[in-house]
Amino acid sequence: MPSRLIRAETLTLKNRDFVLTLRAIGGSHARAIGRHLLPNSVSTIVVAATFQVADAILLVAYVSYLGLGVQPPATDWGGMLSAGLTAAYSGRWWLIVPPGLAVILVVCALNAVGDGLRDAFDVKGRG
Repeated sequence: MPSRLIRAETLTLKNRDFVLTLRAIGGSHARAIGRHLLPNSVSTIVVAATFQVADAILLVAYVSYLGLGVQPPATDWGGMLSAGLTAAYSGRWWLIVPPGLAVILVVCALNAVGDGLRDAFDVKGRG
């Protein structure tokens, strides 16, 4: 998936006017890659990477919640949610809150970091 995203971004950028102009005035492929393609595609790559890390955390929590993840005595958030759910049936509902809140906060934080890095690396926004 990331390789397809990078390839699609590169193919889109290589047909843009600034790259075609560089090629028309005799610029090399290395110059086009280093000066135009990489700086313009870094933000997309960074955002995709941070979203994939967040997705991986959700996937590990989901698989562990189903009982197919990390086995005891090791623990993770999905296993803690599963144990908290069984405890919630006996009246201790508050055992679900910490691992659920941790998953939500970490995934939201990673998405915010990715968004901030995209803004930091965005070449189009520079003046």
